Amino acid sequence: MSRYSSIDMSSVEDRIADLRRKVESLMSEQVAPAMSRASGRAQGLAHQASDLTRREADQAMSLIRERPVATIAVAVGVGFLLAKLLRR
Repeated sequence: MSRYSSIDMSSVEDRIADLRRKVESLMSEQVAPAMSRASGRAQGLAHQASDLTRREADQAMSLIRERPVATIAVAVGVGFLLAKLLRR
């Protein structure tokens, strides 16, 4: 006689079905709302980062328009330093 012959398969199936219901309930009551909140926060942070980037880019463009010669001089200097560092 097999060791598994004494196990009531319908009882095992009932337990599996019960566990499945509990997991589905947990997902709908706990996990899904938490994911929704996290998604909302992530979208809010993405909008903030986008706004900040846009403001900083506008400020940089304004500075470049005000001082084009200084901007070119800085760009040439940075390029020169990078070239020296990359040659090594």
